[in-house]
Amino acid sequence: MKSILVHINRDDGQEARLQAALDIVRAFEGHLSCLQTTPIEAFASIEPYGVDFQLAETIARMREMDREEREAMEVRLRGEGISWDWAAEMGDARRLVGEHSWLADLVVVSQPAQDWLPPTPPSPVAADVVLHSRAPVLTVPDDCRGIDCGGPVAIAWNGSPEACAAIRAALPLLERASTVHLIAVTGEDGLDLPSTDASAYLARHGVESELVELERRDAPIAELLLAAATVRKASCLVTGAYGHSRLRENILGGVTRDLLRKAKLPLLLAH
Repeated sequence: MKSILVHINRDDGQEARLQAALDIVRAFEGHLSCLQTTPIEAFASIEPYGVDFQLAETIARMREMDREEREAMEVRLRGEGISWDWAAEMGDARRLVGEHSWLADLVVVSQPAQDWLPPTPPSPVAADVVLHSRAPVLTVPDDCRGIDCGGPVAIAWNGSPEACAAIRAALPLLERASTVHLIAVTGEDGLDLPSTDASAYLARHGVESELVELERRDAPIAELLLAAATVRKASCLVTGAYGHSRLRENILGGVTRDLLRKAKLPLLLAH
């Protein structure tokens, strides 16, 4: 994990995102790419005859605020003792973060608010970035202050291609983890590969793992996984994302949606 992309956007979750990204950059002696996004839709309203831009001074003020934020952040980053760069673009953050992920090893964004209920628009940055990013995505709760790259890590395992992709993406972190817990919910449909296959794969990379099986009963899968990760003091939960279509998850509900809404620890997701 040498190239870390973090979303910059003057919101409540920015400090959490930044601290987590800085911890990862330091742990892997990597490079931090900061992407500052300004939503152009904040300046415009759609009318029957096209786009009617608001007063020019509103746009000028937003640009001035962006400039002030960048200058303050650059002062801070120069004192962090890391390698970094800065990019600033206007447009939809969900699209821009996805586009800038092409040469990133990890994308860091905030988790959605707990009251997010798809398919109510607009969807949070995390929901779209996870689906369209070319890199794994770390979603960080707003009250999180950093991530222990050498702490315990939990893996949500269901044998899906997405779960396999998540394990491969998380290998650098798993190799550093003090303990790795491979958590599977028994009775879950569509278990293509047993957890022993995942454990064997990790062992080939020198990563020992504890196999944990949880009984499904009537509890939601996301709640079982999060509770198991919390009990084991995991620094993050590694999981595949959107194994079903996004539309199906939005309509019927899904584990990814529930994890994004309810997690109180960082999630490392891959699709």
